[in-house]
Amino acid sequence: MSFDTLIMKMITQELQTELAGASAQRISEPARGEIIIDFYGQGKQENLLFSIESKYARVHLTGATRKKKKNNLQPSPFCMLLRKYLIGGRAISFSNPPLERILEIEFDPPDGLPPVKLIAEIMSRRSNLILVDQNNMILGAARTVSWEKNPVRVILPGEKYEEVPPQNKLKPLDLRVDKFASQLKELISEGKKPEQALVGAVNGISPLTARELLYRTGWNINELQESSERLQNEIIKLFSAAESGNLQPVMLPSRRIYAAIPLTHLPAEEQIKVDKANEMLDRFYSRIIRDEREKALRDQLVSAVERRLAGLERKRREQNKELLATEKAPQFRLFGETLLTYGDQVPRGAESVLLPDLYKPDQKILVPLNPSKNAAANAKYYFNRYRKAKNGRDKVRKQLAITGAEIEYCRGLIYTIESGTESSLQEIRQELIEAGYLRDRQKSPRRENLLPQPLTFKTSSGRTVLVGRNNRQNDYITFKAAVRRDTWFHVRQVPGSHVVLKESPYPPPPEDCEEAAFLAAYFSKGRESSAIDVDYTEVRHVRRRPGGKPGFVFYENYETITVNPRDEKMKRMFKLDR
Repeated sequence: MSFDTLIMKMITQELQTELAGASAQRISEPARGEIIIDFYGQGKQENLLFSIESKYARVHLTGATRKKKKNNLQPSPFCMLLRKYLIGGRAISFSNPPLERILEIEFDPPDGLPPVKLIAEIMSRRSNLILVDQNNMILGAARTVSWEKNPVRVILPGEKYEEVPPQNKLKPLDLRVDKFASQLKELISEGKKPEQALVGAVNGISPLTARELLYRTGWNINELQESSERLQNEIIKLFSAAESGNLQPVMLPSRRIYAAIPLTHLPAEEQIKVDKANEMLDRFYSRIIRDEREKALRDQLVSAVERRLAGLERKRREQNKELLATEKAPQFRLFGETLLTYGDQVPRGAESVLLPDLYKPDQKILVPLNPSKNAAANAKYYFNRYRKAKNGRDKVRKQLAITGAEIEYCRGLIYTIESGTESSLQEIRQELIEAGYLRDRQKSPRRENLLPQPLTFKTSSGRTVLVGRNNRQNDYITFKAAVRRDTWFHVRQVPGSHVVLKESPYPPPPEDCEEAAFLAAYFSKGRESSAIDVDYTEVRHVRRRPGGKPGFVFYENYETITVNPRDEKMKRMFKLDR
């Protein structure tokens, strides 16, 4: 990502064209460090987003607020200040100080208030949003900076706004080859790479732009003068195009970067050209932030399930130990019977005794004893242990079966989490909260927003196929969306989606059966196999496991079909690009 001076220049030019004279109608704060101003002008509404979050600092028009969402975040004092001075006022002009990542918006406030200026400084971790009056006195800021933190440039209400100190670099439109070459040579001699030297020598050039300029001009350190001349011409050409608004922004989502110009040093097929910088940033950051949010949620869910899984594995080990102990029940009974039979041969105070085996008279057994008890008391102790072990055996076996089923459930969950999308992950999150794997640290969404949304496909004959993407969706399509005569599919002994073929008699036509089975195989952990078995049966033969988790079922009266989940023809037909 590279929100540099060229991008800011383009953003400012577009805003001046589209928003100059527009009125501010609404100001919201969707998250800390973000402000959105809704403008109305030229017969339409536009939403201007400011973000000072260091990782995603930016300013651009966005369509994100078109969908109204309930926001429980209490507006900050700065947001309230902006509402006071800006709502009902008009944006007179949008300007950008030369070679700075700063946007200045002059406002004509509502009646009774003096003119103000909103300044957005987009400078990574030092980004800020500042409101000043007509005398450049600070009225408020998203981030205040005290004298202790920065004695050179304080940002506090009542203090005078000081411009960002200028950088001691060459201006791109005033380059002289001799001085430019000398500066580059000096910086390179200090051990800097050519890219770093160019960034350090010329104002307004980002590392990404520097790499592109060096590539375009065929930089060669052994031809410093000639290379510097070519570089000078390219820089002047670039910044002249920026002044006249003739740049072509591109984004490369796979590399998580964007630029004000095409990047010829990177593959052209990866670059998406966009007409407007505002549109590019909105698309780019929407995708990046969505992916980041999805990854964070996925990591949270996987971590919760893995913690539970580790606990279940420990529990199973303990239960196996208990089961092993119950297997000694016959031995405890033998010890008790032997002590009762040969009690007169047990010395008082002995820690063990060797007695004849009741069932093998020619052999003897060693019976451990409690020396403080007589033979009868020791026999009673062993009979108690026998009864406890015998009664506990069935109980432990049932507990082991329950633990094993939950371990299987957790492993299936991990697969669905790793292959899920954001909407599916939200459903899984709710499932984990209900299962006690996660705490609900935020107010749960309204119930209607939690209705499962399975994938829907059409076979070549036009029949509907439903595919569950998590356990809640699997449970929903099998026991609510399907009818008894629909056909149900699932890969054999592999975690995967429930798939229901609707609108078809049983058994389904071979072509429909193969296509639905392909979807079951594709949306399973066996996706990379070249052949996988898929079982199918009528929905009426599928039932929930007693006391089981959502999506865990038994099925009978099934048939099996083998399909190739890597079949490219099928992928194209169902438009599967994953």
